[in-house]
Amino acid sequence: MKTPTVSVLIPAYNAAAYIEQTLDSVLAQTWPNIEVIVVDDGSQDETLAKALRYAGGKVQIVSQANSGASAARNRAFALATGEYIQYLDADDLLQHNKIAVQMECFRLRTGTKLSSSAWAMFYDKPSDAAFTPTVLWRDYSDPVQWLVAAWENGVWMQPSAWLTHRSLIEAAGPWNEQLSLHDDGEFFSRVLLQSSEIVFCAEAISYYRKGIADSLSSIRSANATESHLAVCRAYEVHLLAYRDEDATRRACANNYQRLIYEYYPNHYEIRKLAAARIQALGGSTASPHMTPLFSEMSKLLGWKLTKRMQNFVYKHKLNPAAWKAK
Repeated sequence: MKTPTVSVLIPAYNAAAYIEQTLDSVLAQTWPNIEVIVVDDGSQDETLAKALRYAGGKVQIVSQANSGASAARNRAFALATGEYIQYLDADDLLQHNKIAVQMECFRLRTGTKLSSSAWAMFYDKPSDAAFTPTVLWRDYSDPVQWLVAAWENGVWMQPSAWLTHRSLIEAAGPWNEQLSLHDDGEFFSRVLLQSSEIVFCAEAISYYRKGIADSLSSIRSANATESHLAVCRAYEVHLLAYRDEDATRRACANNYQRLIYEYYPNHYEIRKLAAARIQALGGSTASPHMTPLFSEMSKLLGWKLTKRMQNFVYKHKLNPAAWKAK
């Protein structure tokens, strides 16, 4: 029987400091049949030049004018020939057997087309990464239960943790190129709703690089905030079209509530729109996401004043994560 091809799709923008390490982690995979497609999205540094050193054999490098990460992913998927798809950002890493372990999970669970993996954030070296299991680190026989668990608890699965049969992506549709923030969550929510079950492979590991100053996830412009609101609305539309009940409505409301917590006291009009959706959905049970210290402070000062203090600490880079990034 022919070994299925896994296509590893890498959008890259100004990732010269990391692209070689990322590609090395892909080419070290023990799964024997992979293809790698890197789409350089108009980088202004040495990303393209460094990626081109890997061109040939399993690796295809293409370049396009800057169009955004989602556009780069869509182009990479259009070029991919693999039966299975592994998305990987140009600064993240895969453990050497990540793909092989997930493919074995598929073999043992006939008919399963979507797998997640263990993952951890790191700032410098992946060996320093700390793994923090959540309610998503298990199998789910119902994709709605997965989404409700994620949104009720404010947890997520980073993009490279997934390994996906291409048929689910074809059914879900392309990445939304109009979004600039949380585009991965919006995309994979659609993919999840095309699946019949999700298998979690604990021995498969990926690493998510955190703390890059100019990374998209660190940007909180007005456009990005509007993108976040659009994603919350898309979550609501997709999930309630699939299953409209108290639990799913509350989960959608919790997404809007976390947007309010995240951007307070800024972006008043967007927060107002989010609050209106919460009311329409019947209310939220979400609490602010804070470190243990700020959580204790919020009990005394209230979440709004505590959030202002938290913003001050992050703005002036007084938090421990900022020290590590230095």
